[in-house]
Amino acid sequence: MLIPGTDMRIAFAKSGMILPLVAALAACATTATKTPVAPAASAVPVAYGHVDVSRRPPGDADGYRPPLKVGVLLPLSGSLAVAAAPVRDGFMAGYYNERRRRPEVRFYDSSIGTNAAYAKAVSEGADYVVGPLGREGVTELFAKDGLKVPVLALNQSDAKTPAGSLSFALSPEDEAEAIAQAQLSSGIHKTVVISGSESIQKRAATAFITYFNKHGGKAAPAVTNGDAFSAELQKATQTIGGADGVFLALKGDQIEALAPKLAASPVANARRFASSQVQLGIGKGDDSALDGIVFPTEAWNVRKTALAPSASSLAALSPTARGAASKLFAFGYDAWLITAYPEHLNGGREGGVRGATGDLRIDHEGNIVRVPGWSVFRQGQPVPLAER
Repeated sequence: MLIPGTDMRIAFAKSGMILPLVAALAACATTATKTPVAPAASAVPVAYGHVDVSRRPPGDADGYRPPLKVGVLLPLSGSLAVAAAPVRDGFMAGYYNERRRRPEVRFYDSSIGTNAAYAKAVSEGADYVVGPLGREGVTELFAKDGLKVPVLALNQSDAKTPAGSLSFALSPEDEAEAIAQAQLSSGIHKTVVISGSESIQKRAATAFITYFNKHGGKAAPAVTNGDAFSAELQKATQTIGGADGVFLALKGDQIEALAPKLAASPVANARRFASSQVQLGIGKGDDSALDGIVFPTEAWNVRKTALAPSASSLAALSPTARGAASKLFAFGYDAWLITAYPEHLNGGREGGVRGATGDLRIDHEGNIVRVPGWSVFRQGQPVPLAER
């Protein structure tokens, strides 16, 4: 599927975003989107880490410097199409929220094959490519010998991110490392890690323990294993010589089911952090058992940013900006900001991009590192936690 930039507003509205959002954001755009002439090839390159902006028009004073023509590779059909819809809508929400020159944007269905979609985007003049979304697609693309046009991949893989390109993901490992950093910075040095049997929970627990132990803390695992849980919890606490922290890689309803055992355990008074999964399986009754638990969330839920409207304002306009899909919507919005504000990312202007999902910057390997926003449960409801 190919959506030319000139038809974007109509196609975008028909493909999942409701018309009021398109109208509200498009009304803010006061500058025409005519593609400017590219600088001469002999221009002196200006590179910011993994971002080469030498072929882009000069940037504005606030660091806004988008490409000329963007090709977005998303699975517009197949099993990943449902996940792609809020990413697409979030990207376009950011696009239409901009008042200045915008690049031409075309969408390509990566379900036909990542390399084929990339080649088509490049052949049609894209000077920057966003996507693909699937991990396998990123691996396939990064395995190529040199990429003619730089890429902002919307996932990570075991393949090294090529020079000039970036990888951006909302992985459980990245989230767990952010939680480990938050615990260590809060003065917590001994943590029991409680996880369930789901793959995403195991990945988060493993990443947390690895990071926490590597950076001066002591963490030990306890798996929620029926009647053996209390014994496992006791053993984990003894292994690290007591615990002043707990990390719960569990869904909210799973944590509530364990609440009586936690209250009667050695970690009863330890400070509790959870993964963002804590928001799942709740809201059906009294959730006060979660009170005091700190967890990561999309930053635009808990603080204002100059680069994005509030999450609630978009949720009121678009179904893909609500509920479980809202995280992917914010992810898509940040993909636009990364595309449009390359000079922020390397610690120069603003020290990063203060985006919808969190504060973003580039590490030495070309990965986007994210510091999320934080919330805490009070009286059974999540509320913003004061900025750390």
